[in-house]
Amino acid sequence: MHHPPVSDFPISTPVMIAWALFMLVFTAGFIQLIIHLNRKGKRLGIAAIFGLLLAAGTAIHVVVLAMSAHTVTEGNWIQLVVVSMIAALEMFIGHSIVFDDIVAAVVFHEPGLMLAYISTFLLIIAFTLSLVLLILPRRLRDRTWLMSHALEAQKNRKNHIFLGLDNHSKAFAKSILGEWEAAKDQSDQGNVILVDFPIAADVRAEISIGDLISNIFGHKKELSLENQLGSSRFVLLKGDMPHETEAKGSLCSAIGLPRLKPWLENPRTTLYLVSPNEEDNVQLLKYLTMDNTVKAKILCYRRKANSYTSLLADMGDRIRVLNLPEMSFNEIKQNQPQLHPIHFADIAKNNKGESLGYVRSSCTSILIGFGEMGQEALRYVYEFGSFIGKDMQPIPNTFKVYDPNIEAIKGDFLTRTPALRYNANIEWSSASMGTSQFWLEFAMALPSLTYVIICVDNGPKNVEIAVQLLQEASRYGKDLSRLCVLLRATQADRQMLELIDFYNRSYCPEGVEVLHPFGQPECIWNQDVVSGKSLKAKAIDSMPVGPDGQSALQRWQERSRSIRSRGGNQLLNRHELMRKQAGEIARSLFAPTLVQLCPERLRGSAAESIPDVLDPEKPVHFGGSKADYQVMEYLAAGEHLHWMTSLETAGYIDGNGVQDELNKRICNLVPYELLPTEEAKHLCWLGLKQVLLRSK
Repeated sequence: MHHPPVSDFPISTPVMIAWALFMLVFTAGFIQLIIHLNRKGKRLGIAAIFGLLLAAGTAIHVVVLAMSAHTVTEGNWIQLVVVSMIAALEMFIGHSIVFDDIVAAVVFHEPGLMLAYISTFLLIIAFTLSLVLLILPRRLRDRTWLMSHALEAQKNRKNHIFLGLDNHSKAFAKSILGEWEAAKDQSDQGNVILVDFPIAADVRAEISIGDLISNIFGHKKELSLENQLGSSRFVLLKGDMPHETEAKGSLCSAIGLPRLKPWLENPRTTLYLVSPNEEDNVQLLKYLTMDNTVKAKILCYRRKANSYTSLLADMGDRIRVLNLPEMSFNEIKQNQPQLHPIHFADIAKNNKGESLGYVRSSCTSILIGFGEMGQEALRYVYEFGSFIGKDMQPIPNTFKVYDPNIEAIKGDFLTRTPALRYNANIEWSSASMGTSQFWLEFAMALPSLTYVIICVDNGPKNVEIAVQLLQEASRYGKDLSRLCVLLRATQADRQMLELIDFYNRSYCPEGVEVLHPFGQPECIWNQDVVSGKSLKAKAIDSMPVGPDGQSALQRWQERSRSIRSRGGNQLLNRHELMRKQAGEIARSLFAPTLVQLCPERLRGSAAESIPDVLDPEKPVHFGGSKADYQVMEYLAAGEHLHWMTSLETAGYIDGNGVQDELNKRICNLVPYELLPTEEAKHLCWLGLKQVLLRSK
């Protein structure tokens, strides 16, 4: 009987192809898993996987060698296991003489062993490629990521790119990632890319042994950064800070990342130049001014008010300047209303303990250090610390400013804020902290002293001065519940904050804190403070509803369209729009002060007695009782006073009936009592009405 030949390879070709494809997918997944575990710092997990591979290799060799009688005597299991482990270890470097023997003697007669060999060989490839990717030089990894994600740059999603890795960019990126993690809809989220510019000493042409070990057992910088940001949803790239005197070519080529260009051409990308070193920001800006293909929004940090003005002028609307002193005090205005000067003022009250709407006595404020931060501190305390007295006039507050270089500094400040030269009672002193003259003036000012702001350095020296002031105030028996000491702490660490808390507990009564740090990076460098979204929302919410029934948002948008579409000088139109929007924002920030001055019974519904339209024949601003009218008029005068001081700190002066945006001259920048018409006064009442209605 004739039998058909039996194939030595009974498994069909499609099955083999399917198995090979499956193993390729498994290999790719294995590589991704190893990279993910390495980035997450799961070193035990990586060790466990490689241990399983070793065990699997040993098991495969045990089976294969047991079936190879010419290799190992059957039954000699100790020798079998030892040889199998040696062969499995050898497998990790991709070569095995034992396998060559197996292939020659066994595999071609046993298709099951062929599949086992293919699977093992692919595991070898996966292991080898994983090690290669883990120890791949950093620049090559960066280019690989940019190439593989090139299509994502074209998507209509929000991307954030930080040029420079420092405390500012870390705090900012952390706030963005925090918002992304909390967001329900994540379809609009793109990439957060941080570009690190190592210092020259850290730049090496070849990877060192230390870097190699660090890369194998966990990328040290990425892991540290992930712990600081609280998220792994970021990409850390390595670039080169350009040092050419003149900018040539594109920014991406200059920093060594030419494939980053598609991201910068996306209008939904935001580019951050927030290095504390302004020279780095200037150098990067030079390239951006030459590159018209960049469509990304640019946020640039500058420390000094007049730094690189010409570059900023060339950028136009493409760039927004981030001023650290301004952001620091905006954060206090917005998020810490309990520190506003009104909480330390002597508010007049009746027998029932209700506020009468005015402040009884003048206050003294001391500012130590008058650099850019100190100058912004004076603007803040002048704007938020000016109140109406019983005679309906601003109370004569005193501002004592101490700086050894005050004579060289104050001239430029008064030139930019001319109204403060005449309207603010400022006492300038060059006395140094700790001198007998300073302590004598401090003791004399102590009875009326309510506010102190210290801006000598970034933290340590400020804490030392603040503690000395607290000790002296306590020694003289000062009522510490009416004293606030703000100290700049832009570089405060946990030990410094604990020290501040210790002295507060040691010298202050229970429930009272005198020392308050401000300007910490995590509080300043975040989306809320920098973008101003919540400020804009508050400003719109505080706008009075128009007589035509338009909502506050409609009025805000209509005003913007009207001014932008107006003919004439567009620069002046832009200044006017910015002034009006800034005024609405300032009113919303000052609202807690007005609410604090207003009796609780007059908040909310009582404000509805203020008519939206003033009757020209019978101009009545408020329909309540005479006593309540007096209180409300104090508040309306206070609202107008804040409008005045906010413009004066921005450099405006009264125009005597002439409106001149270019020279910052504006009408009605006079006290409430000197307003020329009842209609002008009623605008103050309408602003007050909106604030009180929102306080319900």
